[in-house]
Amino acid sequence: MIKNKYFTEFKQHNIFIPLIIVILSCSSLIIINYLTIKILSASRAYVNGESHYSKGQKDATRHLTNYLFTKTPLQWELFNDELSVPLGDKAARIGLNNNHDIEIIKDGFRAGRNDEKDLDDLIWLYKHFHTVSFISEAFDEWEKADQLIDELELIGKDLHKKLNTITLSTEEKENIYQQITINTNKLSINQRDFSNSLGKATRLVKSYLLFTNIFFTLIIIGSVSIYYSVMIHKLRRSKQEIDDRNKNLIITNKELDKFVYSASHDLRSPILSLKGLIEIVKLEDDLDEIRIYLDLMNQTLDKQDQFIKEIIDYSRNKRKKVIATSFSLNQIIDEIISQHCYIKGANMITINKNLSVDEAHSDSLSLKIILNNLLSNAFKYFDEKKENPYISIKTYANEEFYKIEIEDNGIGIDKEHLDKIFEIFFVTNNTKKGSGLGLYLVKEAVKNINGTITVDSEMNVGSKFTLTIPKQYESQL
Repeated sequence: MIKNKYFTEFKQHNIFIPLIIVILSCSSLIIINYLTIKILSASRAYVNGESHYSKGQKDATRHLTNYLFTKTPLQWELFNDELSVPLGDKAARIGLNNNHDIEIIKDGFRAGRNDEKDLDDLIWLYKHFHTVSFISEAFDEWEKADQLIDELELIGKDLHKKLNTITLSTEEKENIYQQITINTNKLSINQRDFSNSLGKATRLVKSYLLFTNIFFTLIIIGSVSIYYSVMIHKLRRSKQEIDDRNKNLIITNKELDKFVYSASHDLRSPILSLKGLIEIVKLEDDLDEIRIYLDLMNQTLDKQDQFIKEIIDYSRNKRKKVIATSFSLNQIIDEIISQHCYIKGANMITINKNLSVDEAHSDSLSLKIILNNLLSNAFKYFDEKKENPYISIKTYANEEFYKIEIEDNGIGIDKEHLDKIFEIFFVTNNTKKGSGLGLYLVKEAVKNINGTITVDSEMNVGSKFTLTIPKQYESQL
């Protein structure tokens, strides 16, 4: 029973495992998609920032070149103004590397003409992913570009100093122009590599996102399918259980109708018989005749008492919860025999007991109902014509079952009735000793303890009932 309880709880918990997997997978997808969108958004911000960086550098180079050949102060001012864009981004990068205050870093990005709404994403991506290989490549190119911007700044300062002190020759101007051109070409390569690295990172993130979504989607589909299959199985099983219960209810209602009809008839018959006998006794003066009538009354009351006991057993058997305990078969059998030793003719019957098994484990009440009815019938229907009437009780066991055999040499049962004797209110004899309820109670009690019962009988020879009870009763429930 305990094993089955744990097994049932385990199966119930298993139902929720696919649901838990779906919830975890959906949560993972939401988190992964959120992070991916944030990474892609930050990558877009860096690409946008690179365009401002590149434009600022190129415009600064153009103004410096104009200043070289025109010496116009405005061109120098414009050079410094445009150069402040990549220098601002450089300050932001240094601040990120050295974990400076967030506002200082943001001021650097603002100087780099980055959108205010992108600043948090720019900082977040660098702080969390600057060590990831395909993103660190882009930041390495950024650092190399900053070094070239420093060179360009030095070229500009040196040119400004010379133009304010001396007049440059054409050859000197050409050399400075070559330095500016070389620096510009190197910066173009770095800027291109920076964009390519970010593009590569974006494509990788996109691929990872695609594979991750496919992976979790398959998990979700599989889990939902399993959950759906389990629920369909449960619904089908529940429907089958409901159908079985409905069938049992229909059978029970039919049996109840038959029971009420037969019980009311069998309860009234002895009463009417007693009333008739009482009226006869009132008119009788012969004591011997009165004793005969009183004996008939006593038999009628015995029959009524037996019928009421069977109704009580029927009610207890229907309402009582089955409980498995250990008990003594010998004790139960002796108690039942002692209850029947005073009935008419019991002293003529020899009781033979051969109990190889005494202690058993099952529902004791159900077993008492079974043995009481079987032994009661053996006593009730013994054959008075035979010289040595007997009742033989035998118990034995194998690895899985207890066996109980009750055999008698009584009046027996007609072969044509053997398949009906366990039906409610079925009576086989003409003496009307039975109510037709006893063997029905036996069948129901046997069913309660997951056992089986067979009968072998022949008219005027005797009957043999064989009861089989499982040893591991708990696991059968």
